[in-house]
Amino acid sequence: MDIKLDYDDVYITPKPTELKSRADVNLQVSYITKHSKKRIYGLPVLVANMDKIGVPSMAKALHKYEIGVCLHKHYKQDEIVNFLNDDRSEFSFISSGITNDDFEKLKTIKAFTNKNFNICLDVANGYMYSFLDHIKKTRESFPNHIIMAGNVCTPEGVENIIKAGADIVKCGIGQGSKCDTKNKAGISYKQFSVSLECGQAANELHSLCCSDGGIKTVADICKSLGAGSHFAMCGGLFFGYKENETEWIKSGSDKKMLSYGMSSKKANEKFFGGLQDYRTSEGKEEYVLYKGEVSEIAQDIRGGLASVCTYTNTKNLENLYKNCSFTR
Repeated sequence: MDIKLDYDDVYITPKPTELKSRADVNLQVSYITKHSKKRIYGLPVLVANMDKIGVPSMAKALHKYEIGVCLHKHYKQDEIVNFLNDDRSEFSFISSGITNDDFEKLKTIKAFTNKNFNICLDVANGYMYSFLDHIKKTRESFPNHIIMAGNVCTPEGVENIIKAGADIVKCGIGQGSKCDTKNKAGISYKQFSVSLECGQAANELHSLCCSDGGIKTVADICKSLGAGSHFAMCGGLFFGYKENETEWIKSGSDKKMLSYGMSSKKANEKFFGGLQDYRTSEGKEEYVLYKGEVSEIAQDIRGGLASVCTYTNTKNLENLYKNCSFTR
């Protein structure tokens, strides 16, 4: 059994550098996608498609930082069309499940907007044959749209999803701060190893990997991209901000909000009328204190990425993985 690593298990090693300032670093990446042949660019950080953070208000606030948001998949089609008509939807993804209703909803959205919007096909278990079939069907109907699909956590899973027609594979199972799958089902894979192995698998297929889960600090984003993931998806980092679509509860002199995973009992009650008797809650629920405006974490992320690039002699963030070596 190979040893697998989390972000906490490693550090990036500094090296001699020609860069004199963080201001010298280009933080914008640019990739041409395998199947859609479209250019995707911006800061390689995405907000997870979770309730309260995968929302239009976050996308609009983060647009100037070129950080994309994956809208959660429970918005109505007219709400999504309205969002897509805003220029600040440029870096974001529209999430969808794998039912026939989900597919028809995507087609209706396409019919009512002239935007070539990005699609995120999202399931908890990306190893299902039915999911691969759904990716193929979606690619046939949306040949020119960037499609991200997941989740898987192994190179084999990456290969299957890319061959089915996805441009980007969303990688990570059981490692999110609001995910409890590893404690309920025993299924997971340590996330630094996911970034490393799945990023390499995607590169070999001339495709892209988005590492999803396990990011607790800005340093973890640096480690994820340094390991070879092309994008880092974050959930927990983006809870607690003014731009969250939530109700705030007074907590002494502060205020707080309830955050939860999309497989939690709370999410099942809100979106599906309750937890079915054949399921268990695989999502965590916890309160998060108010932190201010989301621009604070956005600036923190930009500053951390610029800093790791100066420590590794990386002029362009896109090349960070080529310059990173790690110690345990």
